[in-house]
Amino acid sequence: MFITQSFYRFTEEHMMVCLLRFYFVIYLVDGTTGCLTNFCKCSQNSLKTSCFSLTYIPKIPEYSLTLLLKSNTFFNLDKDTFYNVTDNDIRHFLLQDNRIMMVANDTFKSLNTMITLEISYEKKLNLSTLETSFRSVNVSTIEKLRFENNGWEKIPNTLFKYLAGANISKLSLNSNILLTFDATLLEPFNQVGKITCTGNRIEHLIITNGFQTVEELDLTANQIVIIPNFCSKNDSTVAPNLKKLTLSDNAIRSLSSRSFRCLNNLRELKLNTNRIIEISNDIFLPLISLERLSLSFMKLRKLKSRAFNCVSLQKLQFIQNDFKFTDLDRFDSKLVFRFLQNLTYLDLTRNYLPKNESIFLQMFAPLNNLRNLILQKTFSSTMPDMFFQNKPFLHTLILQGNSISKWNPILFHNVTSLKVLNLNGNSINLINKTSIPENLLASLKSLDLSYNPFWCICSNKWFVDHLRASNLSSKLVKWPDNYMCSFPEELKDVKIVEYMPTKESCKDSDPTNIFIGSVLFCALLIVLIGSVTLKCQNNIRNALYLYHLHRRRQRRSRSVRSDLPGTYEFDVYVVYCEKDRKWVHDVLLKRLENEGFKVCIHLRDFTVGEYIVDDIEKFMNKSWKFIVIMSNNFARSELNQWEVNLVQERRRRRGKNAMVLIMVKQIDSKHMTSALRTLLYTTPYLSHTKGIGKRLFWTAVISGVKNSYDNPPVAVSFNS
Repeated sequence: MFITQSFYRFTEEHMMVCLLRFYFVIYLVDGTTGCLTNFCKCSQNSLKTSCFSLTYIPKIPEYSLTLLLKSNTFFNLDKDTFYNVTDNDIRHFLLQDNRIMMVANDTFKSLNTMITLEISYEKKLNLSTLETSFRSVNVSTIEKLRFENNGWEKIPNTLFKYLAGANISKLSLNSNILLTFDATLLEPFNQVGKITCTGNRIEHLIITNGFQTVEELDLTANQIVIIPNFCSKNDSTVAPNLKKLTLSDNAIRSLSSRSFRCLNNLRELKLNTNRIIEISNDIFLPLISLERLSLSFMKLRKLKSRAFNCVSLQKLQFIQNDFKFTDLDRFDSKLVFRFLQNLTYLDLTRNYLPKNESIFLQMFAPLNNLRNLILQKTFSSTMPDMFFQNKPFLHTLILQGNSISKWNPILFHNVTSLKVLNLNGNSINLINKTSIPENLLASLKSLDLSYNPFWCICSNKWFVDHLRASNLSSKLVKWPDNYMCSFPEELKDVKIVEYMPTKESCKDSDPTNIFIGSVLFCALLIVLIGSVTLKCQNNIRNALYLYHLHRRRQRRSRSVRSDLPGTYEFDVYVVYCEKDRKWVHDVLLKRLENEGFKVCIHLRDFTVGEYIVDDIEKFMNKSWKFIVIMSNNFARSELNQWEVNLVQERRRRRGKNAMVLIMVKQIDSKHMTSALRTLLYTTPYLSHTKGIGKRLFWTAVISGVKNSYDNPPVAVSFNS
């Protein structure tokens, strides 16, 4: 019980202070709205009043249905605290960071129409007094309870006993430090619709009959290792109404066929950002009502043939798992989606799709009911000709962020269902009359071709003319600002809308001029070849060497290796100096990942908070090959020299093919150490070059990474 008499014992001095405060408040109140403007914000549009920096609750406008009290000083709350708002119809009462310590039994008595109660950021709140204060809450109107960021480690199971019979649509306990969630807490309620308990430290759930009415449970960002058991002792469900379960960002390491028993009515399941590396057979088979599944932001390595054995599934999000559908040892292309005939939505953003067209078609063949397909950043360079053959309902196709430059004109023939096509950020240079049939262009509702390197030449005349003659531009996303010319040089960065080729400028030239031009071109070509031959002897010799090496590889019968790249988490670990980061990240990393390699870069992939020395050894052990980027900056770095010593250990065990050395900038003699000199004398290295030798340089780099440990090392060098 609270002693409140002290609040009303006024001395003459206290009375004078109160009178002064009264006149001061009268001066600050807006006469038209009744809002204490210096300490409150009142909005008639949102029917909300927010007050701060006060020691009492002032009068507020009559229209206020929501009252937010934030960063005030209310050590003790009781019925009299709300004296000035007794006549207001407050539906939503929110308390945040008000230094509350005690709450009296009668505190909420005057708030008899309250629907929402929030008490958050109150670290010193006495839970025993909060429990008894619920006696004054009208259980027939209260629907939402929010207790967040209060630093609660444990909640008494009796906290809500005085709210017995209430119908709660949402209970939020986010961002406390709870270690356990005990469903006994919920048993007094007549009904609980949704529970959010994110950002705690929960490891265990105690499942009781309190879950009988729960429809949605969100346990994101906790420390759960094993999927909670929703079965009773007799194998019946204790959560018969649970329709949505979110377990993202936990520490779940594995799933079994018993993980999701007793959840017959579950419609949506989210398991993003866990530590799962393999989806075994029939994991989701018990979920007979599951419609939406999200398995994203993980490092998945293997999908068993019945991993997605769930015929009810309609939506699958499989985003940024870096899963290699290019590796048939990791999945079965014929069976991976076999059970998903009812799937209408599939998102495979940031995974590696097959380069082989037949394997690509096998993967997607069972998905006849697809309506939305998202293949963003899947390292695709084309689409198979017959892709749409069994996709009669496909409405939306997102191919953003790939390297698609062209496709066979038959790809879009007889496609009538497609309404949204996104090819943003690819490598498209030309769009002609056969690229996308006119009937499809007419039926599309949205077409995104932005951020492609268009060529503003006569071959694109049909496209720009069609844009002006039809309503196509009204369907183009981000038109015209993000449709630019990339070629020729004089039109680079000019908007396509400003490129206006004419028939005269694009008509065929005179045959005589063509003949003379051809002769001159041939003569120039002969001179150019002679000049290049003299200046690029090393590059030519290296090209021939690579050709003969390739022929030898084809003739050699390879022995079976136990050390395959597929057994490692990363294909390549890059050793480089921080000062060379721009070239490594902007050039090397993009080139390697476009080739389908999974690359380990310490700034991106290392574990935050771990010692860098420990992380270096750990991630080196997870990598098949090593690329060492050498420069003057590299030579001056003691950490890089230590990393090279670790790489040398692998080289001594496996041979020179364990690493590829790249000299991004020649090391000065003053920075050359004896260890580096020995390394360069005993190991072939590549010199980064631009111009004519650029393509050959990258061919050698890619070959060096792909080169198996069995094959002899490639001795290639380039002149900068």
